[in-house]
Amino acid sequence: MAAGVVTKLQTIVSREIDPDQFAVVTVGSIQAGHTENIISDRAEVRINVRTQNHEVRNRVLASIRRVVKGECEASGATKEPLIEETTKFPLSVNDPEVTNKVFKSFEAFFGDRFDPNTSCSTASEDYSILGSTQGKPCCFWFFGGTDESTWDDAEKKGRVAEDVPVNHSPFFAPVIQPTLGTGIDALCLAALTFLKNP
Repeated sequence: MAAGVVTKLQTIVSREIDPDQFAVVTVGSIQAGHTENIISDRAEVRINVRTQNHEVRNRVLASIRRVVKGECEASGATKEPLIEETTKFPLSVNDPEVTNKVFKSFEAFFGDRFDPNTSCSTASEDYSILGSTQGKPCCFWFFGGTDESTWDDAEKKGRVAEDVPVNHSPFFAPVIQPTLGTGIDALCLAALTFLKNP
């Protein structure tokens, strides 16, 4: 039953979401039973959903509920499935005015090491909770943590996605410097952009 749910969940994005929209449905954990010769009476499936707008998110969540309930019913489950949201982060949307000011400070300090053209990200950040609950403008940015020679080598071979571990990989290990220094500089620059005298 749980395996059927997982298989059908993987069709939501391909069959129900407009290709011009962004959505990811990831089954990151499935736990059922403790041994091979006893059929478990329960399964816990943990799903992560990432979208870039509220309408798509609501559509994906409705589809997940429909798929889970439908598969349980089709498999003869004796109980209704329990579906709970365990984590939820608001969309991270940079305020244009704040972002423009921060990016000008970054350009002046970092020079050509600063790239303002970061593509849209699927990061789910609790940072967004702070700004949205307080009604304050936000600006979220990224900075690299990969050893420069590792990145250059992977880029030269066309293997960045394969050879550079990202932050949810068990192999993610940012180099201490210049990562730490860059992060400190960026935070201080952003703060000083708004705290310095006009």
